[in-house]
Amino acid sequence: MKKHLIIATVIVTGLLVFSQTASAGNLKKRLHRQDHRIQQGIHSGEITPREARKLDRDQRQVRQLRRHYLSDGHLSMRERIILNSRLDQSSKHIYRYKHNQRHVPKTPYYRDFFGFFAWH
Repeated sequence: MKKHLIIATVIVTGLLVFSQTASAGNLKKRLHRQDHRIQQGIHSGEITPREARKLDRDQRQVRQLRRHYLSDGHLSMRERIILNSRLDQSSKHIYRYKHNQRHVPKTPYYRDFFGFFAWH
């Protein structure tokens, strides 16, 4: 009986550690996908420079919060819920800005995410 209990404890502990690590990785992937959506909106002219700055600030704050939460080496359930909620809000902002009536007119060049000019 004790043998089964020890094995079950080891399995559950391993799953908990794996799920926390996987969650941190999933949050990072989600941030990356949102960055890609923002870049696509900037390049297509759907997101104005002012909207891009706001979205950049949102993304930076979420990254800083994630880094703060991971400073002790793991994410608690509460921290994951908060980060996912913030990412949900950020995703809604991206959608709203990409689908509003404000657009940047097409030009032969554009200002990239860091403020440098590049050609299409």
